[in-house]
Amino acid sequence: MIPGSGWAWLAALASGLTVWWLMPPLGLPRLRSAPERSGADALRAVAQWARALWDGRADAVRDDALRASVPAVCDLMSVCLDAGRPPRTALRVVLGVVDGPAAEALGAVQARIDLGVDEAEAWGGLTAVAGYREVGRDLARSVRSGLGLSDLLRQHAADARADRASRALVRARAAGVRSVVPLMLCFLPAFMLLGVVPLFGALVVQLLP
Repeated sequence: MIPGSGWAWLAALASGLTVWWLMPPLGLPRLRSAPERSGADALRAVAQWARALWDGRADAVRDDALRASVPAVCDLMSVCLDAGRPPRTALRVVLGVVDGPAAEALGAVQARIDLGVDEAEAWGGLTAVAGYREVGRDLARSVRSGLGLSDLLRQHAADARADRASRALVRARAAGVRSVVPLMLCFLPAFMLLGVVPLFGALVVQLLP
């Protein structure tokens, strides 16, 4: 005869088996969906990484375009200033010539001036643009003090050209260094197969009895 505690244990076991029997149909979809969710998360992470990489590359291209525009912008501004035009009028003339990221950056300055922002403050916004930090600083200072700016802009143009030439030289040297690795990967296997392996095989043949 089974004691009372034994009957209670059997009832608990039966209840557990019943719950286990009913739960798998509900639990299996969750187990099956877990790999699907992990795969989707992995794809989402890869997509985010690729987008971040693309955005970083796009920002680098935009910064290079801005730095490349500095000499032309400064030369045009200096010519307009030599003709007796104020900086805001010279800016309108330059905006009619340049395009791309430089036009966007200079157009933002013109828009702020048109909205009534202090002209020195508007020109100071260029200090946050790649390649235009010193140009924006000197333009803002000139607007406040009324000092001549034409010669200084020409100097900025010359400095920007020299900086661009040095950057191009650095990139060319870096490309030469990076090209050594593919050459080694192509040359070393051929050297091993054509030079070392036959020599090693000949030595083995001579050493064999």
